[in-house]
Formats: sequence, C-alpha cells, structure tokens
Amino acid sequence: MCKREHESFKEYALRWRDLATQVVPPMMEREMITMIVDTLPVFYYESMVGYMPSSFADLLFVGERIKAGLKRGKFDYCFDEFW
Repeated sequence: MCKREHESFKEYALRWRDLATQVVPPMMEREMITMIVDTLPVFYYESMVGYMPSSFADLLFVGERIKAGLKRGKFDYCFDEFW
C-alpha cells in the first residue's frame, strides 16, 4: 500500500488502519503500528523507529509533526514533495 499523491500523512495512516482492521485474525494495535511504520519512506521510518509510538493516535501526531518539520526546514534532509 502506498500513499496517494494528494493524500496527507493522516489520511494515509487512517486509510491504512481501516484496511488493517479487515485482517483475520485481528492484529493487535502494536502490530499495526509496527507494520505501518515499515511502509513509510526512509526518513519517516528513521524518525519513528527509535520512538515507536505506543498508540495509533501517537503515530498520527508524530507523523504530522515530522511532516511539518520537514516543510519548515527543521531537518537536514531532502524533502520529497510527495510526502
């Protein structure tokens, strides 16, 4: 699953979670968080893997903070406008 071109981080994460909830047997929230972090681009992965959010709400918050930081030039990283 990939993020769509005009989709925000939050929209992508919620769409991913909706799809993950259809898995039988159901995944634990921690398992869902680990799997979605594994689908993220390298910079998001590197930023989140050390923190590893404890809830899906935390994941959304951290993802949005990373995206905002990238847009404001707070990170020394080449920002891909796709994200």
